[in-house]
Amino acid sequence: MLSLLGVLWMAPIVAACGSAFEPPSRVESLRVLGVQVDPPYGKPGQSSQLQILYFDGSKRAWLPNGEPDPAHRVQVLWLAGCHNPPGDLYFQCFPILAEKFSALGPPGTISGPPPAELLDFIGQGDRFTLKIPADIISAKPPTTDGNVPYGLSYTFFAVCGGKFGPPNDASAGFPIGCYDEATGAALGADDFVFGYTPTYSYADIVNKNPVIAGMTFEKQPSMSVACSSAADCKSTERCGKAGRCIPVVPHCTSKDVLDCQTYEIKPTMEPGDNVEVDVASPKLDGRVPEEIIWLNYYTSDGTLGHELALVNDAQKGWNPKHQTSWSAPNAFAGETRVWVVAHDNRGGTSWSFQDIYVE
Repeated sequence: MLSLLGVLWMAPIVAACGSAFEPPSRVESLRVLGVQVDPPYGKPGQSSQLQILYFDGSKRAWLPNGEPDPAHRVQVLWLAGCHNPPGDLYFQCFPILAEKFSALGPPGTISGPPPAELLDFIGQGDRFTLKIPADIISAKPPTTDGNVPYGLSYTFFAVCGGKFGPPNDASAGFPIGCYDEATGAALGADDFVFGYTPTYSYADIVNKNPVIAGMTFEKQPSMSVACSSAADCKSTERCGKAGRCIPVVPHCTSKDVLDCQTYEIKPTMEPGDNVEVDVASPKLDGRVPEEIIWLNYYTSDGTLGHELALVNDAQKGWNPKHQTSWSAPNAFAGETRVWVVAHDNRGGTSWSFQDIYVE
């Protein structure tokens, strides 16, 4: 990894999200479904915890019998250290990162651990700690438009369904490539995702991530019972891989997906736990607007009725009808997952999931 980081000062970084031809809600490749920053708004001199949600739906990650390949692994790399780039533009981070990582030396000459001062800017794994500089706000040129003073940090990430290596044609300008561990073949968009997430910092404004208290399946609380075997679950359920009782449904026997039976899936969310006012936004009709909250739904198999749902509108308020419908695939699929990722317009993110067993 250290040798790869040495090329950061030589090549630009672009944001990417996997295959452009993949339906938004169907996860059939390696996909990043969300990045949570906690707290969503940073504070000068404090730290924010970042967590990434991804799922590897690539064919390379699964055995012929539909089970995950235990030999397959996914690697996550974080690159931080870009604060208040000119114009708040992410691509202005390139020279900032170049200066930081050039301390590693010319590409191919790096040996040993990175300098201690770089340990705050490099991370691996699903989580990363972003340290906010104490002068994140004061070091930024004063605003001239009357907006609340703020600071801005960008954190870049790369997710690889193999091993990292030198950049290749599939890297699309990103200074790192992704390769099959067994064959060494370069991997493309189905197995390699890279992008960035912004973190805004304010002196006095706070924001919290959306709260999903649970999930319901067909209007009944779901996955609320822990289990170790089928004996712990109802006759219409089975013990899932996550150690929770999950519903069992038959696969669809209709040739037309529109004729398949649908099931309602809904996250449990309450206004009192979620709705905050957006004090940094201009007033609407003389009042401070509420933040906007919406949901993105994704599934590893089957079909979703709605991929997007509004939970709270800045003017109209709470929308209790934010559920989606799901129908099973027309073949045995085993354990299938539906994710719900909640967002607010101030950078808040959280997620939950519903597992279903398709006979």
